[in-house]
Amino acid sequence: MKSIKVLVAGGGIGGLALAVALRERGIAVEVFERAKGFGNTGSGIELTPNGVKSVDRISARLGEAVRQAGWSSESHACDMPIMSSEGRLLKSREVGNFPAKWGAPMIGILRADLHRILADAVSRPGPAPVTVHHQSAVVGAATDGRTASLTLADGRTVTGDVAVGADGVRSTLRGIVAGNVPPRYLGFTSIRGISKRPPQHGDGFVFVGPGGHFFAEAFDDTRLFWTATVNSPEHVWPAKPVEQAKSDLLELWGGWSSPLPETVASCALEDMVVTDVHDCPPLKRYHTGRLVLLGDAAHPIGPVLGQGANMALEDVATLACLLAEQDIPAALRQYGRVRSRRANKIVQHSRLLARLGHTTNPLVGRIRDALISSMKRREDTYRDKELFSYSP
Repeated sequence: MKSIKVLVAGGGIGGLALAVALRERGIAVEVFERAKGFGNTGSGIELTPNGVKSVDRISARLGEAVRQAGWSSESHACDMPIMSSEGRLLKSREVGNFPAKWGAPMIGILRADLHRILADAVSRPGPAPVTVHHQSAVVGAATDGRTASLTLADGRTVTGDVAVGADGVRSTLRGIVAGNVPPRYLGFTSIRGISKRPPQHGDGFVFVGPGGHFFAEAFDDTRLFWTATVNSPEHVWPAKPVEQAKSDLLELWGGWSSPLPETVASCALEDMVVTDVHDCPPLKRYHTGRLVLLGDAAHPIGPVLGQGANMALEDVATLACLLAEQDIPAALRQYGRVRSRRANKIVQHSRLLARLGHTTNPLVGRIRDALISSMKRREDTYRDKELFSYSP
């Protein structure tokens, strides 16, 4: 056991995954989460091969649990179609060969199920202790170069050897580590839901059309999760009652090709979540002293590439391994170099694709569709080199 203690601000997927990874490597962890408990929130997550390999690196047992709880691309009966709003096939996403091609499958899993798996994992006995403190919002942090401390909303201060900001897109620690870098609105809202698998394209499908993007993926034998991203001024859609958001989405996109309208229509109101989408400019640094950032605290990203959770899991696997193998200053320096170079590039690429994907200009839309139809070789090269082939 390495005799250090790591403090983690945030008990989301990144924070709990880090607790599991460090505990497996004999490092003690305390997690501070503002919420009273772990709720059943959110829709689904597409774990792409780089994310699945990161989970395996965190813990082989965790990798097995994720595979059992989710729906693997190896189970897909056919490729995933990417279609125009009129239903014209632009290209097919070859997913069945992911393990052979990239070393791991793609797994569709509910966010709540992944969170539950992580919470169960940190509650089990292990090589080092893990303590999760609920109703413990982090409002400040400091480092003297040899230790790190977190200040809680109730006035307490806790001290450890490293403090990690896994506290999301509106991170408290980001301002301390990297200066004033507020989130920036991407110009669209994410509407997410869970629905019955339609008879057509039940394994999953993608639509691109004027002013938006729709993605759906199965997570078990009968259901799929979906995400619709809709151009809008900030705060408009989240302010709507959920029943109005559903009605407005059907009115906006009800004329798009099947199975999009029936997929949205079959979603129960309690399974819908509406949030505005933000990223932030690339950070110049991911750590200062003994304070370090991961996940959305370091590199919030839009959903276009489906890499938010995957990038956080990459961060976790990398940081945990480095802290276990190197002294703390060297580990944090290398983590910052490795992760900022990769994550910042992917965030910028995602932002560019979001602009193209959400265009309302008919000419630009036709160019976008033509690019999708003709990009198979280039897309495979990009995903191979920059996304799916990556192993932490």
